[in-house]
Amino acid sequence: MASKKFKDNLTFVVTKEEEPERQMVSIELPEIIGSDGDMKVDQYEHVTIANEEGEQQYHIKRGIKTDIPVDAFIKLKEGRYPNL
Repeated sequence: MASKKFKDNLTFVVTKEEEPERQMVSIELPEIIGSDGDMKVDQYEHVTIANEEGEQQYHIKRGIKTDIPVDAFIKLKEGRYPNL
């Protein structure tokens, strides 16, 4: 909370609005096994959400249950993972 005092001794308090809590979805992406059977393949799925508010990037590790925002879930479902 910030306050500012003016010449006429009035004090104004400016409060920052809290961001609403984002809804999350719990998912687990399947691991990728390389053609020779090893697990050296990149085990992260990268999702980028860009809009007028900026850009957010999510790195989702395969093989473990992860909570992600709804907008990232929608992008995964519309793209490579329609069976989520």
